[in-house]
Amino acid sequence: MLGLSLCRSLPRSIRGQLGHGGADITGRICGHDGQYDPLGQACTASGPNSHARLRPVDPLTIAALLVFAGVVGIYGSVIGAGGGFVLIPGLVLLFDLEGVEAVGTGAVALAAIGIGGARTYDQKGLVDRRGASWFAAGAIPSALFFAAVVADRIDSAVFVDLLGLLLLALAVFVVAMPTTFEEHGEPDLRSLRALPAGGVVVGFVGGTFAVGGGLITLPFLARLRRLDPHRAAATTAATAMLSSLASSTGHAIVGNVRWSHAAVLAVGAAVGSTFGASRAGRLRPRTVLVLVACGLVTTGVPLLLR
Repeated sequence: MLGLSLCRSLPRSIRGQLGHGGADITGRICGHDGQYDPLGQACTASGPNSHARLRPVDPLTIAALLVFAGVVGIYGSVIGAGGGFVLIPGLVLLFDLEGVEAVGTGAVALAAIGIGGARTYDQKGLVDRRGASWFAAGAIPSALFFAAVVADRIDSAVFVDLLGLLLLALAVFVVAMPTTFEEHGEPDLRSLRALPAGGVVVGFVGGTFAVGGGLITLPFLARLRRLDPHRAAATTAATAMLSSLASSTGHAIVGNVRWSHAAVLAVGAAVGSTFGASRAGRLRPRTVLVLVACGLVTTGVPLLLR
């Protein structure tokens, strides 16, 4: 049964070339003892849900991943909302990754490209460090827990359906989101007390699905901390990076990361986001929200119909 489970965990493009307990055309083994040898070196899986994640990637797939990640990076930079809600569904729909594997792989890529952006914002003094720290106090343990313990226990088909429903719910949330917030006055102590609770919610969403955290965080921080749009976006980027690091760590612990794909995605998204950043800020806030909502619907509906 374990061997059959391992065979079924592979992408359909590979599964179709495997016999029960046999080898595919690259000579990789789907062994009954949990062993997998992608590069001619034995590596033994550990844990009930562990799979081999370091697999050879053909040049065509590398090129497709680079182009896809580059487009996502441009789109995410232009709208100022990241791109996880396009990246994760795209890995499921276009590259045949299982839902939780797509989340783990995407989380690593998003964390890698988020570090540079958060550091740049902080060096410019745009990050509300106090607010970010209180928010991260709830988001980090929550993201780590839900990534390592909860996400991997959800049935694959149910997971994809839940992801699709979440994206559509976020689309409604974005359309109803105000484009301006009160920026005058000092936030009171109650705002700090509410930040960890908000962080727990965002950690749940980010740790389980790796999408939507920034869309929820930005208006939450802007309203409670009374931040102007630039500081709200910068602080959101900082908290999203910390949450992504926790989420990717949790998914890596349980083996939900396809490292070969994550590395290529990080490079492509970094290039795309750099290009898109030069064109960011030229759209009206309401136009940006419409583009975000369209992206959420475009990725959410196919997941439900899959």
